[in-house]
This record gives sequence, structure tokens and C-alpha cells, in this order.
Amino acid sequence: MPKLTIQLAEDTLRDEVHRLDKRVQLIGVSQAKKKDEYRVTLLKDGRTGNASIKKDLIKEYLAGEGKGNALRKALGRAVSHLSIQYR
Repeated sequence: MPKLTIQLAEDTLRDEVHRLDKRVQLIGVSQAKKKDEYRVTLLKDGRTGNASIKKDLIKEYLAGEGKGNALRKALGRAVSHLSIQYR
């Protein structure tokens, strides 16, 4: 498994967000205040939202452990919150 970088995390999360909701775009990924998390910025219908995703979830997804269910669940919460918040 390659070393987890912000670019690799961004590419991985962009694919997963696109699978969850095609109208949601991933704006960017940055290091969160906590060292074991990434801050993800999402855009849907002109509105933005943020979520924190733990690095362990991304590493497990890339390694094929857990089959990505935990990562999809975390991203799904962020996407659904973005959808519900602005209706």
C-alpha cells in the first residue's frame, strides 16, 4: 500500500463522493486540527459543507479491509447533512 498523502486521500474521497451523489463535488482535502483526521470540503447546489474523516478509515479502504463500508457511511452522513441542511 502506498503512503497516505493528502493527494491520494483526495482522489480516493472524490471517487467515493461521486458514487454516493453525482451532484456533490469534493472541493478539497486538508489536514484537520487533530493529526489523525482530514477535513473534507463538499459542494452541492452552490452550498458548501465540511466533514472530518479519520485517516484510519481511508487506510482501511485503500488496503481493502472492511470493504469501505465505514468510509461510505462517514461520507454518506456528510453528503446527507449537506442535502438536508439547505432544503
